[in-house]
Amino acid sequence: MATEDSNMATHNEVDNNLRNYLRDLNSCSDEYRNARIKVNHKSLLKKRNKFLYKWKMVIRASIVAAIGFWVYSSDLYKTMINEKCLLQSSSVEYIEDLARPIIKDCSYCTIDAIMELENLDVQTFYEKYAYSAVPILVKDGMRGWNNTIFTFENLKKLYQKHLNEGKSTEDCQFIYWNDSPMKNLHELFSSREMETFLQNKKALWYVGWSNCIPKVTQILREHYSIPYFFGRTEQMGMDWIFMGSANYKGAPLHIDSVTHPSWQAQVRGRKLWELIPPPECLSECPLKKHRVVVEPGNVFVFDSNRWYHSTRILEGENSLTIGSEFQ
Repeated sequence: MATEDSNMATHNEVDNNLRNYLRDLNSCSDEYRNARIKVNHKSLLKKRNKFLYKWKMVIRASIVAAIGFWVYSSDLYKTMINEKCLLQSSSVEYIEDLARPIIKDCSYCTIDAIMELENLDVQTFYEKYAYSAVPILVKDGMRGWNNTIFTFENLKKLYQKHLNEGKSTEDCQFIYWNDSPMKNLHELFSSREMETFLQNKKALWYVGWSNCIPKVTQILREHYSIPYFFGRTEQMGMDWIFMGSANYKGAPLHIDSVTHPSWQAQVRGRKLWELIPPPECLSECPLKKHRVVVEPGNVFVFDSNRWYHSTRILEGENSLTIGSEFQ
């Protein structure tokens, strides 16, 4: 009997141990299975992320390629290549072009031609044109100006007398294009080499500068004022003067990064302007390029921040223009 009880106890112990083992085995199996599920889930997530990343890169590359093809096939690209403006412009200007704000409202370029106007009244100017970015040529814009002072010789005497007064000429922005040898106002008006160079009728040059010498500004403004159709006498911004030799390319195709629209008065010589809408507006504009010849006595008003523009001085007299921003 004792032996029988002992065998029964041993059997129960083995049975309990087997149950515990099976329970532990099941528990381990569940943990293993859960671990496998987690591993498989992570693996699937990795594969999905790689797949999505590859498609994102493909989509981005496709968009860049489409934009590149659109720009390449546009008139803007062809003109830029013909003018070699990417090579002539400084890297800073090129970066500014790339970083400029995208124009969302392109309605200003839906014009068939640049309008030529005379006897423009103040109200019409402000209601229709001043801030619309629509370019206009005012044929009698220099009404009331005294142009006798605006010769190279008179400007040279004036600047030679006052170059070292007031602001340093280093503060006066000076721009030179193409192969022009003049790099600042001193070289333009005080250098004997430049005087010899300018006496050569075959010399080719084109420069522009901001007139930041107060005395020179005061004297020049005694001979001209802001164009009559603005309806006021005060100057709205710093004056800019541009000069260049006849029958020569002026500024290459570019777009400005300034604060306000501007006007330019053609004092001497004749200048051909070409305006092209920015790439984002090309599909909305009936004409991809506008041309206008600005004659002496004309004032050209446009927004240089919203039009790519280039100039060329035509045959005849050397060109001299004065301009300013307005607000």
